[in-house]
Amino acid sequence: MFTQIEEVLGVPLILEMIEAEGEFLKSVKKEHLTECPENFYDNYFLPIHYKELGLIIDKLTAHKSKLNTLLELLAAIPNLEFPLHKNVKILTMHQLYEIKEYIYYYNQLYYFLEKQGWLDLFDNVRDLTGFFEILDPEGFGLPIFVISSAYSDEIGDILSGQLQLMQELKESYEQLLEKAKKELQIPYLKESFTISRAETELADRIIHSPYFILTAENVANYSFELADDEHCLELKKKINNLQEKMEAEERYVLQELTDIYREWESSIFLSWLSLRTSAWKILLSNFAIKYNCCIPVVWRKKAIIVKKAVNLPLKQHLESMGRKYQPVDYEFSGSVSLLTGPNMGGKTTVLKTLGQFCTLLHYGIPLPCESAELPLFKHIWYNQSETYNNADLSSFGREVVSFTQAIQQSGTNLFLLDEFARGTNPIEGELLVSAVLQYLAATKNMSIAATHFTAPTMLPKVTQYSIAGLNLDKIQAQNPKDANERLKILNEAMDYSIKRLQKNEAPPLNAINVARILGMPEEVLKYTEIKDK
Repeated sequence: MFTQIEEVLGVPLILEMIEAEGEFLKSVKKEHLTECPENFYDNYFLPIHYKELGLIIDKLTAHKSKLNTLLELLAAIPNLEFPLHKNVKILTMHQLYEIKEYIYYYNQLYYFLEKQGWLDLFDNVRDLTGFFEILDPEGFGLPIFVISSAYSDEIGDILSGQLQLMQELKESYEQLLEKAKKELQIPYLKESFTISRAETELADRIIHSPYFILTAENVANYSFELADDEHCLELKKKINNLQEKMEAEERYVLQELTDIYREWESSIFLSWLSLRTSAWKILLSNFAIKYNCCIPVVWRKKAIIVKKAVNLPLKQHLESMGRKYQPVDYEFSGSVSLLTGPNMGGKTTVLKTLGQFCTLLHYGIPLPCESAELPLFKHIWYNQSETYNNADLSSFGREVVSFTQAIQQSGTNLFLLDEFARGTNPIEGELLVSAVLQYLAATKNMSIAATHFTAPTMLPKVTQYSIAGLNLDKIQAQNPKDANERLKILNEAMDYSIKRLQKNEAPPLNAINVARILGMPEEVLKYTEIKDK
């Protein structure tokens, strides 16, 4: 369903937040997330999609209660499947039942949109009342379908005749049973019953009587049923004849309804098709309103500018732990951007959040931030996903193989390098990172790399950024033993904002202070002090 890169970036967790209740909305969501062709949106269609979505969000934001009603109406719509048996000459009662049920709930939605003045929210929305009335000649206005006398006078006559004959048959059985009780002198007999084989005299008497037939037997019991006499057989024959006439008349009615349906089929199909497209936009609008998302600007510049970016899965996790989440502004431009800063400072979060945003862009989903301007990348590569899975390779080997495959992909791509080559020795690892960044700087791709190596910061075509780091003034003089409390202190003291560094400007050094906050003993940390000779 999702690529391994999307899984590692946390994209499925975000997509789960797009709420879809009911089978219809679930199928709509599945279609748009998993069954659409790759790169369904491009640089032409994506801005159009987002513009339409923005108008819907603006309209619904001020009417959240009505939005909930709209979602409930959409959730109630049956998940009708098209095409509806185009090669079938005559539709069945079940198929007409499904069509009527769909139109019933579709019209409920139509009337709501009409009342709110929201018909423009849906493409090609139409009133299907005309065909609903054809399937509802009694005028009951219910989402069920039956062939009744309203379609044919003959059906009414047949039903009346069947009812009369069934009543006669019932009375004949009652008379026959009373006669059997009297002649066999067994007052508790029923039309069907079971007796023990041990009651041999009783069983023999019943078996040899003309009133009952043996329907089943086993080692313990006999089962009997009242036998038909000539009058009962004649009544059953008449009932069967009427049933044959009923089936013939029903086929005639079904054929007529099928012919009428063919005239409406195009309208019903277009309503269903446009409904699925519009329903997806409503789901996205609800997601955008609930999580304060924005409509991004899609451009061709080699730059990403995001205000107040939120990594939704991380935010929910931190808040569940009683910790704060700090939205961060991103502004990366050029072919290669280098991100430095302390451990626990959020470098990985920056890369993952950028990966999330660029992936959501592929799906045409609003982004959880205040504003965003970014390009549409054909592929996104993140080295920590290790998509090339081979038991014969180390983590470093898988990383190299995966990268080698990624640079062979066509189009403009985004490379997210999180401590690339950290799985090998530091000297060669630093050389490899520098080589990779120099190579990527000469391509049409955009790359953002987080590293602790020094050499990459000296490269001429690399723009360097840094996590602001610890604000030591916020650290109170406390030394809790609980690890979660230490993490909370670190979280509150860390400034996760990003600043651009001047060429060769050293990033802040916070590793020792981070270790201290996390509880490393001072008797260890004292050996980190630099002493004057």
